[in-house]
Amino acid sequence: MIIACPCGEKKFNVDTSLIPQAGRMLQCGFCDRKWHYKPLDNVKPPEKQYNYNDEEIFDKDKSIDQVIEKSEDKISANKKETKNIKNNKIVKKSGILNILIVILISFAAIILVLETFKSQISTLIPDIDFYLSSLYESTKDIYLFFKDLLK
Repeated sequence: MIIACPCGEKKFNVDTSLIPQAGRMLQCGFCDRKWHYKPLDNVKPPEKQYNYNDEEIFDKDKSIDQVIEKSEDKISANKKETKNIKNNKIVKKSGILNILIVILISFAAIILVLETFKSQISTLIPDIDFYLSSLYESTKDIYLFFKDLLK
């Protein structure tokens, strides 16, 4: 059976034998939303609806273009809000460990580029050998500090 998340974003194919007649709690793997599902419920998740006042739509003074423009503004505002919510979820899921790994990889890449083009860079920075050796020593000291810290 196919079960749709109440958020309307994902649908899942679930074996019928896994859900008893009384129903069970389910959790969406996409949005982490939890809900109780009964197999006899043939209710589809609510479609995304936009609420408009009848007066606003059938106002004789307004042209159809104005009503359509207002509707499009509301739709684009809803889309922006949805994007903001998705972006917040992404930011919350990315942890400090991921940021630290990216910083370390970037640092190593910079060192490799500097070491590779040392002779070309030496025309711009004459003491590049001294700076690189100091950088290597500092890197070794940091490594030894964390190694001692973990012991």
